Amino acid sequence: MRNVWTIAKREFVHYFASPIAYAVAALIFIVSGLWFVYVTFALSTQGGEPSMSYTFNLFVFLIMMVGPVLTMRLLADEENKGTLELLLTAPIKEWELVLGKWLGSWFFGLCLVATTLIYVLILFAYSNPDPLPMYAAYLGAALFVGAILAIGVFTSSLTGNLIVAVAIGYAFTLAMWIFGALRNMFESIFGSSGAVGTVVEYLDISEQFAKFNRGVIDTSSIVFYISVIAIALFLATRVVESRRWR
Repeated sequence: MRNVWTIAKREFVHYFASPIAYAVAALIFIVSGLWFVYVTFALSTQGGEPSMSYTFNLFVFLIMMVGPVLTMRLLADEENKGTLELLLTAPIKEWELVLGKWLGSWFFGLCLVATTLIYVLILFAYSNPDPLPMYAAYLGAALFVGAILAIGVFTSSLTGNLIVAVAIGYAFTLAMWIFGALRNMFESIFGSSGAVGTVVEYLDISEQFAKFNRGVIDTSSIVFYISVIAIALFLATRVVESRRWR
């Protein structure tokens, strides 16, 4: 595992040397911060209870939008610069390379999740919110970020063009997000208990997070995110393996 941690550390540090990463972090922090202020003010004027759920909903949407940008260079840039071949000739396994790349991006993603803690501190400073749903939401956010970035690692492995990697990443993430609209359509046709609707609901990546955001830690949702991460990293590993033998 030494190779994995070495690669993860290198990628994590690289994010803090990248202007794109700072721009993404600033975008998320500013947009989610303004939304938090607006929602908190609206709830206070209407007598509602303080909550982070609305902020988390926007946060995961923003992560879906910036995820492909954060992961586009991980493998595509190595292919574009010709350094991927050098890495593959080193004493390192393909899965170590892919896992290390993902871990580095996930650690940075967790830093983005951690920026929302300032909103939690504000809530506790001026009100008395229920902390239990927040614990579940943070667990869901960590898994959600991991899944989105794992998909990004896979799409980055498919091409050496950064723009194409971003485009493919958006195609995958938006396709999973569209499952929410399909779920509503299937429910209107087959009813909420329909088998097809149940399958589509399970594949809805945003609906899985919604369970955490409601304070429900569902084992099936945890399995879903871990499965998405494992499948995406496995596919990325196979793509990298195929390039070794070209």
